[in-house]
Amino acid sequence: MRHMSTRIVLVLALAATALGCLPASTSPTDAGSDSGGAVTYTKDVQPIFGVKCAPCHTGQSMGNHNIGTTYADALKPVVSLDSPAGCWLDGFNKTMPKTIGECTVPAIMEGWMPMAMGCFNTPRPDTCVSVDQQAIVEAWVAAGMPQ
Repeated sequence: MRHMSTRIVLVLALAATALGCLPASTSPTDAGSDSGGAVTYTKDVQPIFGVKCAPCHTGQSMGNHNIGTTYADALKPVVSLDSPAGCWLDGFNKTMPKTIGECTVPAIMEGWMPMAMGCFNTPRPDTCVSVDQQAIVEAWVAAGMPQ
């Protein structure tokens, strides 16, 4: 039992270290770098989505959401069956959707979004979410997607 609690402490320490090392900047304009604290949609993630997820998800409501401009849309369930398996609580069965916000991580990681931009390549093209930006989105989802 002691071995298990040591592992838990180690995992928590590593997670805290990783989150503390995230870059403060979310865009070339240093959006959000002037304030510390938790990663939020408004301060950190929306500037990324506003650039990388536009034009499809900032007014056209593709995928039934406008996550690039509307926080409430991050809380909507995934509806597109062609979404990556990581967007579903039951994987490939695709009957139990995660939220759009949660789906952004597998969509980025699998090179699925932005669509048709070659984001599965290494290095990633400029049109894609960068590795640093991906880390910010991951931290936001892990924190419960605060506004």
